[in-house]
Amino acid sequence: EGVALAHVQIPSLKISPGQAPDVLESLIDADTQGLDPDVVLDPTIDFFATCARLARHLLAQQRFVPMLRQRGNGELLGMWQPWTADESTAHKRDVLIRSMPAAGRAAVDGFNHDGAAIIDDFLSAIVDAHCRSIFRREDLMDAVRERDPASDPQVAWLRGLLDSEHSVEATTSIRQEMTRRIRTWIAGLEDRGQSSAWRLCLRLNEPLESKLGLADGATESDAVWSVSFHLQSVERPGVLVDASDIWLLTAPSIVLSGQRLDNPQELLLAELGRASRIYKKLESALEDSEPIELTLNTRQAYEFLREVRPVLLEQGFGSQAPEWWESPAARLGARLKLESDATPPNERNAAPSPGTGAAALGLGTLVKYRWEIAIGDTSLTLSEFEQLTKRNSPLVKINGRWVEIRPEDVHAAVKFIRENPGGDVSIGEALRMAYASDAAAMGLPVVGLEATGWIKGLLSGDAQAESLQMLATPGTFLGTLRPYQIRGVSWLAFLEKFGLGACLADDMGLGKTIQLLGLLAHERLIGLGAPAPVDAPQSIESPPEAVPGTPGAQGASAEGGHGVVEGSSGGPAVHGVKPTLLIVPMSVLGNWLHETRRFCPHLRVMLHHGMLRRAGQDFIKAAESHDLVVTTYSLAHRDREMINAVEWGRLVLDEAQYIKNPQAKQTQAVRNFNATRRIALTGTPVENRLSELWSIMDFLNPGYLGTPHNFRSRFAIPVERYHDRAKTDQLRGLVRPFILRRLKTDPNVVTDLPEKIESREYAHLTTEQASLYESTVKRMLGEVETSDGIRRRGVVLSALIKLKQICNHPSQLLKDWEDGSLTPPDPARSGKCVRLLEMLDEVLSEGDQALVFTQFRQMGQILSTMIRNKLDREVLFLHGGTPQKQREEIVRKFQKEGQKSPILLVSLRAGGVGLNLTAATHVFHFDRWWNPAVENQATDRAYRIGQTRTVQVHKFVVRGTLEERIDEMIEQKMELATNIIGAGERWLTELSTDQLRDILTLRDDAVGDEI
Repeated sequence: EGVALAHVQIPSLKISPGQAPDVLESLIDADTQGLDPDVVLDPTIDFFATCARLARHLLAQQRFVPMLRQRGNGELLGMWQPWTADESTAHKRDVLIRSMPAAGRAAVDGFNHDGAAIIDDFLSAIVDAHCRSIFRREDLMDAVRERDPASDPQVAWLRGLLDSEHSVEATTSIRQEMTRRIRTWIAGLEDRGQSSAWRLCLRLNEPLESKLGLADGATESDAVWSVSFHLQSVERPGVLVDASDIWLLTAPSIVLSGQRLDNPQELLLAELGRASRIYKKLESALEDSEPIELTLNTRQAYEFLREVRPVLLEQGFGSQAPEWWESPAARLGARLKLESDATPPNERNAAPSPGTGAAALGLGTLVKYRWEIAIGDTSLTLSEFEQLTKRNSPLVKINGRWVEIRPEDVHAAVKFIRENPGGDVSIGEALRMAYASDAAAMGLPVVGLEATGWIKGLLSGDAQAESLQMLATPGTFLGTLRPYQIRGVSWLAFLEKFGLGACLADDMGLGKTIQLLGLLAHERLIGLGAPAPVDAPQSIESPPEAVPGTPGAQGASAEGGHGVVEGSSGGPAVHGVKPTLLIVPMSVLGNWLHETRRFCPHLRVMLHHGMLRRAGQDFIKAAESHDLVVTTYSLAHRDREMINAVEWGRLVLDEAQYIKNPQAKQTQAVRNFNATRRIALTGTPVENRLSELWSIMDFLNPGYLGTPHNFRSRFAIPVERYHDRAKTDQLRGLVRPFILRRLKTDPNVVTDLPEKIESREYAHLTTEQASLYESTVKRMLGEVETSDGIRRRGVVLSALIKLKQICNHPSQLLKDWEDGSLTPPDPARSGKCVRLLEMLDEVLSEGDQALVFTQFRQMGQILSTMIRNKLDREVLFLHGGTPQKQREEIVRKFQKEGQKSPILLVSLRAGGVGLNLTAATHVFHFDRWWNPAVENQATDRAYRIGQTRTVQVHKFVVRGTLEERIDEMIEQKMELATNIIGAGERWLTELSTDQLRDILTLRDDAVGDEI
């Protein structure tokens, strides 16, 4: 019947303003911890909790003033009101107003749905309640009650500010005088020149003289600083006019960078006069008829930076400090120094076993440590520091840079160094000391970590580190790894050597799969007794065709038996090399099998999946005789006891975000598996909450980030809720050594990439799809046997279309979904849809845009509704029935609006030519045309002149079906693809019945349902 606005009564709980912040935070905490899955929080809860945090921030900064508020009946109320007139707070308030959820202003009240009025009232109520709770002291209240409010307006006002009644009792004449005086006072506070487009800006300049311009024996205290005067554009703070230039002007107005400045000389003097109320030293500058600057000594300059400048900024003036002032390096702190030899102890004291390396060290390995006093980038001994403090200056110059020496920091530093002489510490504890220490508890901030010897390379967290030995591409790897991929393989091997878990978090398309395969090939090569090759610079040059997913050498075909896929080399696994367990989502199982066959056919791969999978001792014996065992997350939980009976050499998680929930059963099963080395592969190490990062890191290096509760209180809440930069930097320092994150835009990657990367994305059939597929093939083969000529070709073409529809989604064949329905078919009914949604989610998380091509208009409608429903993004759809005007608007939105319209669905015929869609960096061929020329034309909508980024082309193939067979034929017989297959599907109609049966019959590994 349509949608309309209506009044609805909702049962509510009234909360006092003083309790509101704690109640809101408690609700959010309960939701975050998942205490009650049946309770869903409306976005207004989080919104008003954010408003309450702003109120608390204002209270902590003492940004509140006493105020009078008048009711409609003329009654006056005393109120403590938040001060939001300064620029930074006004900006925060404006952001809140713009982001207010509609439900937040839906109440029937006196605000008439005005978001600004609602927020102001909310902030005022909380600030007033907290101020009264602090100021309501009995001795003060007794003193106020002794005075007569009728004769003293200040007492009347003070009663209204302290009493619970808020009422201000006064006669009419006193009330008018009180209102006038308070309004005048508030107006003076608000008089910050905001009506003008220009304001005064004071810039503190360092002493320019060489060697501080000091005579022999002089100190920093004698240095001459200056505060220069400028007029600054309010809208464009980068536009400044120097006072020295202002006094040279003869015209009454000028235009600078499009900004008109009227009467600049008068404005400068007026602004200096207004600022002199705050900073008295400016009065001496006003004695000059043409003031330009104010000179200060070092102590006065320090006073300006610490005490005067914050007040000037709060009152709306501009003020610029030297760059070093707000840098942590400008403060006194402690630096942790770790010392180690050039060679790790495991390489000195233990003979490595073939293929396994030396004995692992791990986070518990002890290293020597000591603390140093650090000022900026300079470390000082205790005696050097004590000499420095004798200069008796709050600002000192060290190595050409000014730094701050606070008296409280000096005492804390001396005490800290004397109480912490150093000694031995584990690597894990050293990292926590350097990056997770509480400055308040320690007495001074920790400004960094410095290491020597082998520990330096380990903690750098950089695949570019000089100490990282570059490995060569193993000779058994059929392909050439690109330079950044070589660095990735070398980094994984480097961390494994020390017994540390590693997270390879490269962008989608950078080849995480083949980097792991390169590591496995290298490990097997060493296990066979070959020396570990070191890459020479010229050996890492790689041609474009070596990119993963592009045509290359094909591995030997695999044999499927009892769920086992074996490489062509045969024989037992390499002696001394324990098997690697790889756990993957069902949707990428086919990709791993195909990539392994292609690049490492010598590896013995065992697939643990399906009804015929091995069990008991048969599984254990088979697993130990293979190099790589691949299974899925669901089976990892279901068969956990049997899997845990194997001693794994390495445990690898692909799409490691699948263990982001620490409480999930599959997460707990995976974390308990017995493996000496651990690797996580993911393009999105953090999707929504930092708890996901904790879960991955705890899998890699158990206990390193502490318990979930401690991690949440120490990092998750400060970073997620309060955007604490210091905690963010601490957490980054903690995890940096163990996460290698590279983007396609990184300078060291972009030069390695070709302009276009093509890859196959192998999906599976669900049980429903497999049943429909087999019945369709059986029916078609029966009809083909009894028909010929045009009828036979028609039967084959009809069946091919049905099989392609089944591979897409059962709803496309069954027509059980009506076009226009807001509820899409279940994506879980199609392995191809599941994989597409996973990949699009990753594309969106990277801020990229994508084209999705399909042959079928109906499938485009299904995908459009499905993507919109699952990913909550607008989806554009261009098909043959789109009018020209609408077509142009769709292209414009996709090209210009970025993340507002990041996904464009295109029917292959409608979008094959004539479109420029260079905003896309990902192209998905959801169902194949089996004509390389047509697919290339579609891809060229994004990969064309004007495209400045690498384009990734994803071609979907359902394994075990006709899609895989035909894709193999195209790859192996490009001449056939060009000359024959170019006609679309017609060439298939000319095949014999036996050839059709061979191409269309469903293979055993096609079905992907967990059993």
